Amino acid sequence: MKAVIMAGGKGTRLRPLTCHLPKPMVPLAGRPCMEYIIELLEAHGITDIAVTIQYLPDVIRDYFGDGSRHGVRLHYFEETVPLGTAGSVKHAAPFLDEPFVVISGDALTDFDLTQAIRFHQEKRSLATLVLTRARHPLEYGVVMTDDGGRIVRFLEKPSWSEVFSDTVNTGIYILEPEVLDRFEPGIAYDFSQQLFPGLLSDGKPLYGYVADGYWSDIGTLEQYRQTQFDMLDRKANVRIRGTELRPGIYVGENVTAAPDVKWIGPAFIGDGCRIGDGVEIGEYSIIGQGNVLSAGSVLGRTILWDHNHIAERNELLGSTLGSRIFCKESARFADGSVVGSHCVIGPKAVVEPHVKIWPKKQIRENTRLTSSFIWGEHLGKPLYSAYGVAGTPNLDLTPEFAARFATAYGSALAAGKRLAVSSAPHEFARLIKRTVAAGLQSVGVDVVDLGDVLPPVARFAVRELQTAGGIHVQLGADGLGCLECYDGQGLPIDKAAERKVENGFRQEDYGRAPAESPGSYRTDETMTASYLGALLAFTAMEGERPPPLRAVVCTRPAVFALLRPLLDALGCEAVHLPAAVQRGRLADHVRALSADLGLWLDDDARGMSLVTSGGETVTGDRLMLLQYVSFFHSFKSAVIGAPVSAPHLLESLAEGLGARIVRTKQQIRSIMEVSADLALHPLFDGLFATGLIVRNMHRSGLPLDELLRLLPSVYVRRERIDCPWDRKGEIMRRMLQEAKGRPVELIDGIKVHHDGGWVLLLPDSDDPAFSVVAQGLHDEHALSLVHEYREQILNLMQ
Repeated sequence: MKAVIMAGGKGTRLRPLTCHLPKPMVPLAGRPCMEYIIELLEAHGITDIAVTIQYLPDVIRDYFGDGSRHGVRLHYFEETVPLGTAGSVKHAAPFLDEPFVVISGDALTDFDLTQAIRFHQEKRSLATLVLTRARHPLEYGVVMTDDGGRIVRFLEKPSWSEVFSDTVNTGIYILEPEVLDRFEPGIAYDFSQQLFPGLLSDGKPLYGYVADGYWSDIGTLEQYRQTQFDMLDRKANVRIRGTELRPGIYVGENVTAAPDVKWIGPAFIGDGCRIGDGVEIGEYSIIGQGNVLSAGSVLGRTILWDHNHIAERNELLGSTLGSRIFCKESARFADGSVVGSHCVIGPKAVVEPHVKIWPKKQIRENTRLTSSFIWGEHLGKPLYSAYGVAGTPNLDLTPEFAARFATAYGSALAAGKRLAVSSAPHEFARLIKRTVAAGLQSVGVDVVDLGDVLPPVARFAVRELQTAGGIHVQLGADGLGCLECYDGQGLPIDKAAERKVENGFRQEDYGRAPAESPGSYRTDETMTASYLGALLAFTAMEGERPPPLRAVVCTRPAVFALLRPLLDALGCEAVHLPAAVQRGRLADHVRALSADLGLWLDDDARGMSLVTSGGETVTGDRLMLLQYVSFFHSFKSAVIGAPVSAPHLLESLAEGLGARIVRTKQQIRSIMEVSADLALHPLFDGLFATGLIVRNMHRSGLPLDELLRLLPSVYVRRERIDCPWDRKGEIMRRMLQEAKGRPVELIDGIKVHHDGGWVLLLPDSDDPAFSVVAQGLHDEHALSLVHEYREQILNLMQ
């Protein structure tokens, strides 16, 4: 058995530590990560090893040489252009004349490779993926297997709603040489996205082996740190060099320490370190070779690479420092701070939490660094939530943040193109919009400023002006601000685009436009009128003008300014109440004014609710059915998306009116892109939905309550269940196992069909929680299904 170590990674998410170091060479407890992988292979009798290299290849070659120092034979295969994971291994094909193991040089593991190889041989597998259970499966490829270990499905970096298991791909594979015959050499080809799905599609013997033991991908700074803390806690069965001076404290050779050093640990001290009087080696201190720690300095949960000089009275708590850094006296480094190699930190300088300093920088005396020097700070949560980039105005969503975001966004998605920007009619939203526009221009994006518009207008304008997309600044009634990002069709950008923007934002890896030619800027405040024209055309009545209706409307003036001409065109008198009126009191006003309907529209003109002439409030699933049915009557041959959680009557209602429903994920983009050719959407445009419903009332000649009685009854119940982030994948896997024998849909979450009903288990994308949605034959049936699944989930979490 031979092996291939994939060692071409740049480790961009580990910057600034990896600016001048390939990711496999990042040290773990004083030794390169790849060295532990070589030791693992050698321990399992695999000594003939290919190493694929690309980024800074000489650093790896110079350190490991021919491998003889480690008891193995290394053969290097250098890529001149990126070939993808499988393409990189194909580059070493002449060497791979027998079954071989593929393993990453930038992860730490103690898996029993012998057992995995035995499994591969017993199953007569063509390709075996070594899997592990992950508490946070989102960043990995989820792999589903049957009871015999045969792979049945792949999900590459899924969203929470797609996490049907917690078994993830570790990037360790056992392969037969003939799998490389499936593609040509010299082309970019990927194991997870191309080779393995192709084998699965062709019915080839493809297996997953769930390994016991430790595995950690050191892809982020947080995981890099945690991996070394795990090593000190002996969670990983790997060799830590040095003598165990006392329990949990490992010390290398030629270390000198003053008698009054305070040892707390666990800790690792590399060869040749000098530790001065009164130094405190706190918990999880990891100190590479040749470091000088001067008197009175305090370290805790801190990682130092090699040959750093820490002067007197430094305080390093939760920080990570590269090599050959000179920290002068009384400097302080806060939790999450990262300093690249060859920096000089002046006396009494303070590096605040999560600040990164790029290599070869000098920080002056008494400087308080509150933001990163050139490179951006890391945020603990994803940049994008379900509706965009959200935060508290002037706390999370600041002008500084908006400028950085817009610069990253423009550089990643729109350099040299045109984007529309717009905002809610609020002074702070306008401020953020102007900042966004400036950030976009700085990277060469031409900006069209739409002024104050509603989100449906902003979406419409992107299509109308044929821009490459748009950014709209919205302030919600919940007090949060949001940067909504649209593609060229006016749809929320897809996940791939979100990742590109987020990577650019984290790394600030973008280029500015030349100072003499930034992106252009112009205004266009005609789009609200254009949108209104389209809205009127879509909802126009045919034939004679119908009898007038009266509607009591509660909404913001900016929304009512568009709603009023729509209602006028539909022969509907509008009585406008201030938005401050409580939604619950709208029914009283409808009855008092003998109105035909009451209408509440949210501040962003997307969400809505109705009140009948009798005072009944219409929301939720009944409102959704009415919106869809009214749409079907006006667009009889349309195809439109509906979320998997929507009532199952929709298909038959659509078919009866000549339309068609396509079930989608819950995400707004997924729903909208089914009918992407339609500029407006009834679920996400309250003005459009209002026009369709009033038109339906006129068409049928029925009041709203009679129109609602024509709709079939639906019984849907929903419940939210809190669940820790690190248990979600496990719960999904076990709930899928519990559903064996029942029909299951995996469009979004896990949907289990029962006699006369169904239950949808949907992990929340933004919060540590599940939604359980059930439809039953009657309300008690739906409620019992929700309770049954809630109890299952709670029992599994115990």
